[in-house]
Amino acid sequence: MKHYVIPLIAVATMAACSESPPDSANLASANGALVMVGGALSSSNAVVYQRFISLAGGADKAKIAVIPAASGQPVKYFNQFVTDMQRYGVTASQLRLIPLAVKDDKSTPQQDESQWQHNASDAELAASLHDYTAVWFLGGDQLNITGTLRKDNRITPLLDAVYKLYQRGGVIGGTSAGAAMMSQVMIAAGDSWGALTQGLTDSYNGMQDQENSPLLLSQGLGFFRHGIIDQHFDRKARFGRLVVAAELNKQHYPRGFGIDEDAALVYEAKTGLVQAIGNGAVTLIDVSEAKRIENPNGYHIENVRISILQGDDQYHLNEQRFIPNPLKQATVGNEYLNISSPVVSGVFSRNTRLKDMLTFDLVDNKGAAEVVSYLMQGDGPGFTLRFTQDEQTQGYWQYLDGLKDNGSAYNVKLDIIPSHFNVTQLVP
Repeated sequence: MKHYVIPLIAVATMAACSESPPDSANLASANGALVMVGGALSSSNAVVYQRFISLAGGADKAKIAVIPAASGQPVKYFNQFVTDMQRYGVTASQLRLIPLAVKDDKSTPQQDESQWQHNASDAELAASLHDYTAVWFLGGDQLNITGTLRKDNRITPLLDAVYKLYQRGGVIGGTSAGAAMMSQVMIAAGDSWGALTQGLTDSYNGMQDQENSPLLLSQGLGFFRHGIIDQHFDRKARFGRLVVAAELNKQHYPRGFGIDEDAALVYEAKTGLVQAIGNGAVTLIDVSEAKRIENPNGYHIENVRISILQGDDQYHLNEQRFIPNPLKQATVGNEYLNISSPVVSGVFSRNTRLKDMLTFDLVDNKGAAEVVSYLMQGDGPGFTLRFTQDEQTQGYWQYLDGLKDNGSAYNVKLDIIPSHFNVTQLVP
């Protein structure tokens, strides 16, 4: 059976990831805000767009620079963003495309945008951001963002200008890759299966590796100093890879924040609060009290703590305190369901998504103190995922938008245990 092995070169990479940004870009005293979107942001998601615009000074005063470096079609998706912002009262003249890209946009045959890849070193372009109130990063490949804004591990003039905008009170926003690069340790590629079974890699073969490969970690831009950001979180079941990333960086970054598609994590530096807004959840993973267990059968960790924030729930980072939306009711002791041994292990489960499994099947269910799920690929090694409600666990619930349920969970205990499966014996 294959052991869980971390390549030595990847360990060296992690040491570099744990370093703080240079003193000239020290963001500890920043006065701004971050709006980190998990990807697939709907044009109709008024809550997220309006929050970003408000933090940027309001629809009348906002001046927004858009950096499309991550995108394979930088002009096309800039124009889409302009259209979306106009829906919420921002005029096209208030938005500016910053010419920084790696890929040529095939929708603009008269222009080769790949020629923009060195523009972050242009001091005049950097100086032009002085009067802007916000920067928005388009989605795509996060390595293209970090690769263009940081050269030879040095801060480019354009990146320094973005840091200064954030320090003086501006807002930095981004979707998908534009959220992933916000933390100092950046998840660049990999999936949960690859992270749990193969550990880290130092190779990258393009966007396909973001869907099916070992875990690739790199250095992000360090705007968010309180944990590791992940995105497309629940739809792509990335909580396994975020657990591994956080545990490897436990000394400096024991918390990970997984942001669902069409949802956002908003951080305001002055208050030390983060808030989950939009049409999905933010999953907070905390490994500060977790214990990694040496096991020849595979990756084994116990006492990971998982919390689900959604519908305006907040978390105070400095106080490590969960603040549910005040309109929500506590579920522990007032559970709606009473189902023992709920089925949570496949497409026939009632609640296939992590956030629904933990809120409906566990913290709002009197009949079960734990739910168990499995990760496997047919016969052979896999993992048992044991989610437990104990004395530290809390749950909350409200109706939101008509009769749509909106639940929260705080401090659910997770154990990931290597297991061996022989599913062929189950076939009649």
